[in-house]
Amino acid sequence: MRVAIITASFASFDPVRSLPKNHGFDDAVCVSDNLVEFGSGWRSHVVKTSEPPRLAAKRPKMMPWLYTDCEAAIWVDASFELTDSFGEWAREHLTRHDFVVWQHPEGRNDFLDEAAVCWDWPKYRDSDLRSQTKRYLDAGMPRGWGLFACGVVGYRFTSEVKRLGSLWHLEQAGSVQDQVSLPFLLWREGLPFGIWQANEYSNPHAIIRWDERPDNTI
Repeated sequence: MRVAIITASFASFDPVRSLPKNHGFDDAVCVSDNLVEFGSGWRSHVVKTSEPPRLAAKRPKMMPWLYTDCEAAIWVDASFELTDSFGEWAREHLTRHDFVVWQHPEGRNDFLDEAAVCWDWPKYRDSDLRSQTKRYLDAGMPRGWGLFACGVVGYRFTSEVKRLGSLWHLEQAGSVQDQVSLPFLLWREGLPFGIWQANEYSNPHAIIRWDERPDNTI
């Protein structure tokens, strides 16, 4: 199975770091608007778009098959610095699961609780999280079903996974808080999925560098 690694950075939101020399992926794609400098190891895919930077990055995140001819991909948010062990560790998960996400690292397990934490964050100022979550509740979404972090997402490009990713991208019209919409879609679609066997905030494979963002408020 050929596996790609994909990241994105629009309007220089994140400094895209170099990949480990022996990263082990068959393709490595950085999707950007050509306003970002990125480290070694990446193939540039330039996208001209009028979308806000955060929304523009959701397309490669949720539909990575549009940017590679591989059979699978690992999406990695550009806030992560990858270590030499990442490639083997990530590939091993894809041998067992078609779709892989983190367990939420802060202990929450409910989409509505997550939305409540984020109501007033500046980066969600223009989102209607209240209407979005009400729609999920009206559709029968149970409370406490599960909550997942999405900074690293594994995809095997099955038809079911492509459907999930496409639906997830459509949900961004409600808000770009993708941790709120993903549990609803996983529940509604009934897609089996896996969990990365590590804590997102503390592991030896993918290290978060939020403090290096030019504007950590967004």
